[in-house]
Amino acid sequence: MRAWRMFAIAAGALAVGYAALTTTGAAAAQQQAARGGALAGTARVSGTVEAAVPFKAAQVYLRNTDKLITYMVFTNAGQFRAVALFPGNYEVSVTAKGLRSEAQKVILRAGDTPRLQLSLRGAAQGNAALADVSLEGESAGPGGSVGIEPYDQIYPPGPGKQVAEQVCMICHGENFLPSRPATEAVWNGRIDHMVGTALGQRDGRSYAEGLLSPRTSVFPFSRQDRADLLAYMVKNFGPDARRRAVKAEREGPLDEAVLGKAMYIEYHLPPDPPGQGSTAPEYINIGYRGRRVGQDVRFDRDGNVWLVDRGYPHRLVKLDPRTGQQKDFILPDPKNGIHEVLVDREGMIWLPEHSGVQPSTPKRLLGFNPRTEKFEQLIPMDPDNQVHNSIKWLQSQAMDSKGNIYIGWIMGGALSKWDRATNKVSVFRIPTPHAIPYGVVADRNDNIWIALWSGGKIAKFDTTTNQWTEFTPPTYPSHIRRLNVDSKNNIWTGIWAAGKRPGKLAKLDQTTGRFTEYTIPWHDAQPYDVAEDADGNIWFADSPAPDRTAAIGKFNPRDGAFTFYPKPQFDADTPKIQITRDGAVWYSPRGSVNAPAISVMFPDMDRISTLGAYYLNDPPGYPFRVTRPVQSARNTQ
Repeated sequence: MRAWRMFAIAAGALAVGYAALTTTGAAAAQQQAARGGALAGTARVSGTVEAAVPFKAAQVYLRNTDKLITYMVFTNAGQFRAVALFPGNYEVSVTAKGLRSEAQKVILRAGDTPRLQLSLRGAAQGNAALADVSLEGESAGPGGSVGIEPYDQIYPPGPGKQVAEQVCMICHGENFLPSRPATEAVWNGRIDHMVGTALGQRDGRSYAEGLLSPRTSVFPFSRQDRADLLAYMVKNFGPDARRRAVKAEREGPLDEAVLGKAMYIEYHLPPDPPGQGSTAPEYINIGYRGRRVGQDVRFDRDGNVWLVDRGYPHRLVKLDPRTGQQKDFILPDPKNGIHEVLVDREGMIWLPEHSGVQPSTPKRLLGFNPRTEKFEQLIPMDPDNQVHNSIKWLQSQAMDSKGNIYIGWIMGGALSKWDRATNKVSVFRIPTPHAIPYGVVADRNDNIWIALWSGGKIAKFDTTTNQWTEFTPPTYPSHIRRLNVDSKNNIWTGIWAAGKRPGKLAKLDQTTGRFTEYTIPWHDAQPYDVAEDADGNIWFADSPAPDRTAAIGKFNPRDGAFTFYPKPQFDADTPKIQITRDGAVWYSPRGSVNAPAISVMFPDMDRISTLGAYYLNDPPGYPFRVTRPVQSARNTQ
């Protein structure tokens, strides 16, 4: 129970929202709304929250301690409600900024509709807890308390300030530097890593090493820039400096009426018993040291949700959200790394091996058959060693209409293709120097699009001619991680904030080749992933900052409006989102330390007709229908 309580207190602002869509017509939607989101065999709760001081959009947590499931809803004018609650024993509590309540114990049975009264009281105030919420360690500093101060106070004028803003902050954000005070020798070593000083004697060990090499970098970083930056770091973030983070310039725009309709559900990954799984002797001291770490989610045709667990041992997790039942499948090599999952139209589950604690071992594409519950495919993705680096690993993947799978070598600067018909693997080098492919997606014409983490370009790979074309957004260089395609075949991506330069969404119109950028009205926005819903809205996962919660954002391209849904876990980042045909947003709170989970946000709880997760156009989840048949995969084990 301790983990549940720690997670409750840490939650700052949360929720998720979505303009829900029903595909069964207006009459069915009205009928469902009249039922109030009721599902057979579940309960509903409503109530009132009171406090001695004003509050807005308080977050009400309802934790089913039997099933390890947390529901979170927001108050609207002090009132709240939650639907589709599994029967069981519950702990109910509420938090708001600087306020929290004691937990109430409630027993719910199918059909129950109790009304509760909750009271907010003052919570302990102090410095923000800055967790290492990004697994890459780029968004925030190591755990512990930090001081929250205005931007210009943390970053005073000086020659190195502009270098930090135009180079360092583009990838690391505004809180990386002040949260890691160090000696001149340490700062010099950090810069050496980015410049790639050691690469003349050995191969690269991480995909960012050497990114600022003066002759190949897209960033402005001369020898004078380096000298100015080093002097600035030592003066302002030296060994005697306090750990600090930037205070948000303004409160995030939250619409209480919209949030009052939304509901989150988090299906928590159960902790392993002592001495088993992540706590077994061979795993407890490696990687995330006993943590379970959800990464990417996808849906199958039957409404189940599949998750990759990056903790050790690596696992593939199947969740039936209609019952809460989970089942784990240990990967063939539980230490070889895992990052993404994809479901094809035949129901096969595909997982490319990442880095793990074995970065030099060969990396493969794993194919899991849910019918046999076995890994039937183990496909080496660089059989001829075309990626000439001793350390290389796969990451993001996409599937074309023929069922061919394309995977980016985030450490290696290449794209591999597994041809389903011939069972052959081809490797294509990305022409950009120091290319770091991150997100990968296919469009309706079977072109493969890649987000280049190493500067912010978007690369297109024509699968007919095997030719590359690069596109540069107006904001460049920049930091992007994911991209996606919409129903009109436009390409969307998120651009991270860099100091006082705000975060943005960018759309590339393939018919004109022109970009349009939209500024995100949210402090230090870090839009990690983007996805379109059936109504044409663009959803994005925003990483947390120490002075504000992580959130799910919605952008309406028709009127330019942004809506934000704070997530239940204040400081857990999310790398990928998936949208159901009904408009629910699924994800995993990857950065969670105490409550790893498979999570979903329903923008309008009254429109919940099923807890199952279904794509609009079936797997693999594109916003357009794929009509060409997929040939059966050959067994290459």
